[in-house]
Amino acid sequence: MEKWKKWVGASLVALTLPFSVNGEAKAEEKALNIFHTNDIHASFEEYGKVSAYVKEKRDQLEHVLFVDAGDFASGNPVVDLNFGKPMVDVFNLAGLDAFTIGNHEFDYGQTYLQENMEDSLFPWLGANMSTGDTGVENPEPYTIIDVDGIAVGILGITQAPPATAPANVIGMTFDQDYVGTALSYQDELEEQADVIVALTHIGHDQDRRLAEAVDYFDVIIGGHSHTTLRQPVVVNGTPIVQTGSNLANLGELTLTYNDETEDVTNVTGSLTAVSSMTSIDEEVQAVIDGYVEEMEDVLGKVVGYSDTGLTRDGRFNGDAPLGNFWTDAMRDFADADVALTNNGGLRDSISPGEVTLNDLYSIEPFANEIMVIEMTGAAIEEVIAFSYSRDNRNQIDLQTSGLHYEIITGTTGNYLDVNLTIGGQAVDENETYMVAVADYIGTGGSGYQFEGELIHETVGLMTAAMEQYALRLTDAGEKLNYYREGRIAIKVDPSGPNPGDIIGSTETGLYSANKSTQDVGIGNLYTDAIRAKTGSDIGLLNRSSITGEIPPGSITDRQIEALDSFGNAIVVVETTGERIMEVLVEQSRYHNGVDLQASGLTYTLIPDGNRYELANVNVHGEPIESQETYTVAYNDYMHGTNFYQLGTVLDDSYGPVWQAVVDYVMDQTEPINYEEGSRITIEGSEPGDPTGTRTVAEAIGNNSGVYPVKGYIVGSIVNQRPVIGEGTHAASNLLLADSPNETDRSKMLPVQLVNGTAVRNGLNLESNPTNLGKAVRITGSLEAYFSTPGMRAPSTYEWIEEEGPVEPEPPVCSFDEWSGNQVYTAGDRVEYNGDFYEAKWWTQGENPSQSGQWDVWKKVADCYEVPEGPQEWIKDQIYVAGDQVLVEGQLYEAKWWTQGEDPRRSGQWDVWKKVTE
Repeated sequence: MEKWKKWVGASLVALTLPFSVNGEAKAEEKALNIFHTNDIHASFEEYGKVSAYVKEKRDQLEHVLFVDAGDFASGNPVVDLNFGKPMVDVFNLAGLDAFTIGNHEFDYGQTYLQENMEDSLFPWLGANMSTGDTGVENPEPYTIIDVDGIAVGILGITQAPPATAPANVIGMTFDQDYVGTALSYQDELEEQADVIVALTHIGHDQDRRLAEAVDYFDVIIGGHSHTTLRQPVVVNGTPIVQTGSNLANLGELTLTYNDETEDVTNVTGSLTAVSSMTSIDEEVQAVIDGYVEEMEDVLGKVVGYSDTGLTRDGRFNGDAPLGNFWTDAMRDFADADVALTNNGGLRDSISPGEVTLNDLYSIEPFANEIMVIEMTGAAIEEVIAFSYSRDNRNQIDLQTSGLHYEIITGTTGNYLDVNLTIGGQAVDENETYMVAVADYIGTGGSGYQFEGELIHETVGLMTAAMEQYALRLTDAGEKLNYYREGRIAIKVDPSGPNPGDIIGSTETGLYSANKSTQDVGIGNLYTDAIRAKTGSDIGLLNRSSITGEIPPGSITDRQIEALDSFGNAIVVVETTGERIMEVLVEQSRYHNGVDLQASGLTYTLIPDGNRYELANVNVHGEPIESQETYTVAYNDYMHGTNFYQLGTVLDDSYGPVWQAVVDYVMDQTEPINYEEGSRITIEGSEPGDPTGTRTVAEAIGNNSGVYPVKGYIVGSIVNQRPVIGEGTHAASNLLLADSPNETDRSKMLPVQLVNGTAVRNGLNLESNPTNLGKAVRITGSLEAYFSTPGMRAPSTYEWIEEEGPVEPEPPVCSFDEWSGNQVYTAGDRVEYNGDFYEAKWWTQGENPSQSGQWDVWKKVADCYEVPEGPQEWIKDQIYVAGDQVLVEGQLYEAKWWTQGEDPRRSGQWDVWKKVTE
């Protein structure tokens, strides 16, 4: 079957045009409308709106399908405590036509998986899985649906292996070869279907790979990665769509099918926000309300109160407040030395205020249980190392209680080592410890291996542990106030080896710290690279795509790849100057500063109250023309979003951004150095330190974000009172100032020193009083501390060497060797036996080291280090008036020319005088 993509060709104009040129459907053309959702995660409160919307469209349109790409489960206790049944009920009432199994559908266990499949009025699809002898019905690989005369084939592919507790899929097998699975069904699908849809739950990156290798799908409807694609992204001619997650959007597709040619000739797609829908399917809503009301009494129970809230934010680069509460509850419940749980299990945050059972079930919807394993210190270290470096993620994955750990990385984030402490003491690799872990990872989930003796297969549910712990704190009069405490830290060792092959170098370093105020080194490198790769007029990348740093020194290929964690691909489009300027100004206003890094383009932002205006926009040094067309290289994420998308795709075959950067670096013959602020500026702002380091005044003035701050340690706060200079200091904090002599408390930044951390051990004035007055750079979260702008939970520090006087460069002395036959005149310089001499007047033959009574040669003073102050008298040296010497500790001064006269007995001419003052 010839597919529409072959008809469209490279320009892909069909994605932005209506399905017929003259605006009216031809007689042989039919419009197939597909409505789709994915990754609802039990967010079913507004499903009545979705059902009403789709039913209205069924009444209005001739050929309609409604499908879901998986993960309806896990995220809402109303659904999860009923093991998914509420979602199946509303799917049935809404008339869902097909469903691909997501990884979280396995979360309730095999019994409930089978019950949910049996209760469904729609097919569950999974071409790459087999349930074996488990007793669970094997899902169909595909389904063929007759949509009023159009035969639609829908192939389902699920994540392999699914990210669920391993116990949930015992006895089942999953084929990771998604391409092979798809190709194995090509012939029978093409024989039976007019239109072929891949309904997948494998993530957007895998969907792209599938499209690259398989060309018979008319569209891929995806899930799992929670990617919001506001219009189809086309890869190798195949449109790919996805709606995001949590029922934020309903996807709408229109496929134009030509009966005569049996081709799909056009595909368009968009998203509709569920919040914008007004009609409600009362039948569906009644089911939702019934379940919610039934669970209100149970879930409304208040277990505590939190002023701070319990947020999971920051969990990928350190400990998070929610993770600290969670693991404290686990450790208390299991009576363990250490508790560990993975970031993937922290499904939501809890807002400040009353904390209810509903909140606890919302953040932990998986019914995970707590295991206890006796492990050696060495085994714990292996787990922590794996947690950070698994799948080359290079990010924190395990939240912790009892155990504090500091990951040591190279400059690319690559794992080098880890420091472990329990109770402030280094972990002994031969000692054993009781470790409480979530059973998902304890049984091998996400590839974890907890080596040790299993003490308890389970001591109870995670939610029960959190409920009991919260109630105990509440009964003791304590609030559930948690902060980022520094239990976990990442420290960069700049001297550590960079993985990969050296491909270039930089003398200045390449940074991204100031990307919100100007162009930065990393941004310039990346945009230069994609522009050079594509030959485009302009290269543009949004600031979330530009992150990290490359210190001065060599650059490796792995270093570049590690900076691009998203793996975005290059897209080249044609657009107008007007659209470029529109995006520049819109995004600067939205992000409150610079958003787009650029190559081939320079511009200035002018603050105007809370907005920005655009000025001095130039393309290759010439003013940009509104109606002129330009080619722009950016990435597929930007092209897939309405607010960045610039125009019509010309080419999307250049591969990943990071590979273009590697190629660009390899092509350079000189070190890669950039002067930041030379392309993009904000009027009135001064260029910042490329490394992002802030002064104390800057940290106080803008007290948010995680930044390094440099200053002098001037004191600490004891019992709410500042102690400046010498005195009895607190170990829990210190005060930082821009001057070592600062006495004004309002100009000092209080810095929290979290107990048990390397930062506290190294900096606190109680144990290290000699730190007072020293200059230091500390990295931490800028936020209120001691009710004033401060820094919490610092993760790293380094001492700053004070700059002393600049030592003069020693002169370079390189003269011709003296020759006894050559005539020299005053000023000529020669080298003789390793010493350097200068002629005072005409000379020939006089040996420089024995230049006679007339002293025709003198040593070149610039070629020698001359000690300060008078030196001991030397008999053979010639002195002139004013020269001072020491003899037996007495100072003498020459009154005129002299050689050989002892200062103590300077003859009748009295050429030396004693200095008595």
